[in-house]
Amino acid sequence: MAYQTFQSFNQTGLAGLLTYPAAVVPQFIPMLLFAIFSITFMGTFFGQSRISGRSGDFFSSFAVAGFFTAIISILMTLVQGLIGIPTVAICIGISVVSALLLLVTKARD
Repeated sequence: MAYQTFQSFNQTGLAGLLTYPAAVVPQFIPMLLFAIFSITFMGTFFGQSRISGRSGDFFSSFAVAGFFTAIISILMTLVQGLIGIPTVAICIGISVVSALLLLVTKARD
């Protein structure tokens, strides 16, 4: 059995560049979403610490990264075969949990 190459995948454009690795390696999209989450989380956390001069707020950075990743995963459903429904559900679940954690910790302060 021959490996599927990009030329035989028969898609062009940005959709083809993203669906080909997702078809060959099923963990590609979850790893991409985790990278987006991590970059957003670290960017907001260290951005807050740089602006305020003290440690950044973990829970607000977690909530921002969760919602941003959930929006990106919902937008990925527009491309056929790019992302599965369980992955989108996990991203939405993480964003809901992060919002609840943010609300609970801010209510105590």
